[in-house]
Amino acid sequence: MSADLTRLSAAEIARGVKAKKFSATEAAEACLARAEKIGPSLNTWITLDREGALKAAKDVDDTIAAGRDPGPMAGVPIGLKDLIDVAGLPTTGGSSAEDGRVPDEDALLTRKFREAGAVILGKLNLHEYAYGPTGHNIHFGDQKNPWDLARATGGSSGGSGNAVATAQVPMAIGSDTGGSIRIPSALCGTLGHKPTFGLVTKSRCLPLSWSLDTFGPLARTAEDCALTMSVISGYDPDDPSSIEGEPPDFMDVLESPLKGVRIGHARSYYADRSEPAVAEAVENTARLLAGAGAEVVDIDIPDFRLATEVSANLMMPEAYAAHEKKIRERPGDMDPRVVERLQMGYFIPAAQYVQARRFREQWVRRVNHEVFGKVDAVLSATVPTVAPLRDQEFTVFEGKETSAWRPLVVLTRLINYYGGPSLAFPAGFSPEGLPVSAQLFGPPFSDARIIAAVHQLEKAGGTKAEIAPFEG
Repeated sequence: MSADLTRLSAAEIARGVKAKKFSATEAAEACLARAEKIGPSLNTWITLDREGALKAAKDVDDTIAAGRDPGPMAGVPIGLKDLIDVAGLPTTGGSSAEDGRVPDEDALLTRKFREAGAVILGKLNLHEYAYGPTGHNIHFGDQKNPWDLARATGGSSGGSGNAVATAQVPMAIGSDTGGSIRIPSALCGTLGHKPTFGLVTKSRCLPLSWSLDTFGPLARTAEDCALTMSVISGYDPDDPSSIEGEPPDFMDVLESPLKGVRIGHARSYYADRSEPAVAEAVENTARLLAGAGAEVVDIDIPDFRLATEVSANLMMPEAYAAHEKKIRERPGDMDPRVVERLQMGYFIPAAQYVQARRFREQWVRRVNHEVFGKVDAVLSATVPTVAPLRDQEFTVFEGKETSAWRPLVVLTRLINYYGGPSLAFPAGFSPEGLPVSAQLFGPPFSDARIIAAVHQLEKAGGTKAEIAPFEG
């Protein structure tokens, strides 16, 4: 029974617990056993909270025994990226500079999961302060890719990615400032949803860039993404960027057919910059979407190269400002490479930062008119390459030698700058057996429609997240 439970989706676990086919305690025990067995080899967890998880699971079981509704995520074991406050557990941000930081209060995100009946197993490893797309971490160990331990998980939510890919949990929460949910989803072979900016609370979560940060799910099914988003979406008065209003009804929209959905295939955005196996996989995904009923047409994204470069002038100064005190007071407790990247933000003039914000407004209006005035969503690759080797420092990209991490962000960062949602999902495997990924992205508040489109593609056999064959 325990081995089978780890293979279930979050929605299947919630249905099974409510139907009393198995208990929340059994589901938690199964996932804890797997996390304790293989998590250390992959550097998945920073804090695994067995005692707290089993207490939460017992509370769910007691609620059901009393005839009360435990919530939509009844008994679902989950992991939280270690940027999110959980009362009584350290919030490290993946850094030794946060030693001694143990909050006495849950973040709203954490409370939402508890109220929905989810069982929090612990805090997941990440690239330090979420400022890196590879998953390297000198303090808690590099997060390792379960398809090939010599390769990167992607980051910064690398622990979230390998936890879901190896069935340690059916769903995990990551953050995404320039691709940090979608990159590990792509390299580890899961789904990963970056929500519309402001749709999900960020209060009591360590920041990187206030104008770009989002929190969202990594999972193995679109239904689990929808279930999670239905729980965590909504206004938070303690988050200045939170958007007021009623969030979408993710579960009701989930079965919306693809027929009549207009999808723009952004070949000019990704194809020439992608490895052949990636480009071919996304081309095949476009054909599968059309076969499932979508109307697929070619689309161009205006000034995407310029917008991608300008977005750094927004992110980098904000990242420096978020961590400036730690850089001054505890630089020796931080990865020198992360410190160097953070310090780059100091040298971006205020005028350049303001221009990046102004250009963003103008460019978003163009995208809304020229792209989403014609199509409902856009298809591209998520990452143009397969997972790089963890010890790889340089690569050749677009004919030039560059750092090995740079290609990982070139297709994701732009969407954070735009502000709309994006869902990364598996598009097959490369010849060497590594996952490749496509993404659908759309205008703000199209989250539910995008997740529904991928759900329909799953039902048509066009995408499926495979559990990595790693057993420790």
